[in-house]
Amino acid sequence: MTSKWLLSFFFFFFLIKSATSQEIPFGSPEYFNSNINLNLVPISFENEYTFSDLDHDQIISISNGKNLIQYIYLDFDQPVSIQFKLDTDNFPSDGELYFINPSINGWIGPYRKNLVEHHPTKLTGQIKSSRVIIEWLSPIDEPAAIPVRSIIKVTEPNFLKSTKIIQPPYRQQIDRERIVILLTGYWPPTNEAIRLFSRSLMLNPEGWIGENWENRGYNVVSYFPVFNPPDCSDCGQGSGDLEVDYQDTSNDFWNIVDSLSPVAIVTFSRGYIDYSWELEWKYYNLTTWSNDFTPPYLPTPNPPESDVPINYIRYSSLPMDTIVAAIDSAGLGLTAYIDYTDGAGGYLSEFKGYHGVWYKAEMDSLNIPCYLAGHVHVGGLIDWETAHEAAKVTLREVIKIVDYYRQLPGDVNNDGVLSIMDLLVIVIHLLGTNEMTEEQLQIADLNFDQVITIVDVLLLADIIIGI
Repeated sequence: MTSKWLLSFFFFFFLIKSATSQEIPFGSPEYFNSNINLNLVPISFENEYTFSDLDHDQIISISNGKNLIQYIYLDFDQPVSIQFKLDTDNFPSDGELYFINPSINGWIGPYRKNLVEHHPTKLTGQIKSSRVIIEWLSPIDEPAAIPVRSIIKVTEPNFLKSTKIIQPPYRQQIDRERIVILLTGYWPPTNEAIRLFSRSLMLNPEGWIGENWENRGYNVVSYFPVFNPPDCSDCGQGSGDLEVDYQDTSNDFWNIVDSLSPVAIVTFSRGYIDYSWELEWKYYNLTTWSNDFTPPYLPTPNPPESDVPINYIRYSSLPMDTIVAAIDSAGLGLTAYIDYTDGAGGYLSEFKGYHGVWYKAEMDSLNIPCYLAGHVHVGGLIDWETAHEAAKVTLREVIKIVDYYRQLPGDVNNDGVLSIMDLLVIVIHLLGTNEMTEEQLQIADLNFDQVITIVDVLLLADIIIGI
């Protein structure tokens, strides 16, 4: 066996679970401003429900003078995780589509034509609820049917073996006093979630908590824009670092990583207006971005990375499964899931997320440590304190994996190289002459079967010979 065998394990370590995402430009449903009474429409299905099978007599229509607003109230009897497949061919230019979770008064949307027409999968984000209200606004002089093709239950994806994610088990270390993990924010609650990790006294008068955070050996540093008011809903561009602007985000990002050389990057942005903690897996080198707030409205250059093809996909390397499990176990009342289905939305969220995984790839090519990078969409109903706690939960899981990758597998004497001396330590342990520490046992377990045997000795010998 060779070291390539180990790399394949590290690759598959991260790949499990499922969900959906993207960031949607802000808007709010008319439903919350109305007193309309809706009848429940029972829905029962195994995997996919064709929307044309609905009893369309159950659709309630009202007018606000400008738009015809259509509602249908779906009842699934028990909580299910679902997505909606959109009919993008029949989406009028002035239409707005919302999917409302009445149990939390949260929603995803608005979906508009300019957002959905380039949507690769035509799927909405994920909702987990027993009931969902669909709200569809179309011009009163050009009314259109609700542009939904079907309802799909979220299932675990069947990954293709051809998917390539190269995740090295270790990198040579940079000689510096304490290595850095970078967090970036965006619209609230994400900027507030990581504010205490800012080293700026102006942005964080309470003081930086990131120095040797929780005595884990890492300086955690954050950058984010600011908004007035700070609890804004329709926030706009903001000011300061990483403004919601393509040019500002890109320029600031490269300056920040050049100065910090982070070993891990977690970018955050506001996602759907709910309580989700959504980890994004894919990031596209797009040309079809949604406009930002000031000219030039699109990235320059476009696509952002000129050395790879348009729509080239880069992937998150965050420990997504363990983050989801940790958020679920933390009792924060959040819905954590992974979006394996689509990109991260074609707006500043995906743009920033792409920069993170792009930087990691650049460092990989130079054999410089940046072990992890990826993006988290944060639900807009999450309060700042809860978002901060969830960010810390996420960070702890990131650090666990960074610690793991910084260990040289087989380096049981911790001298930074694999040699016959490491073999001797393991052999002496197997002979019962000397006991290894718990940390040494973990490093020596090269076949990951939780026991040290002659197999681990042979694997280490093979690696040493290969080196």
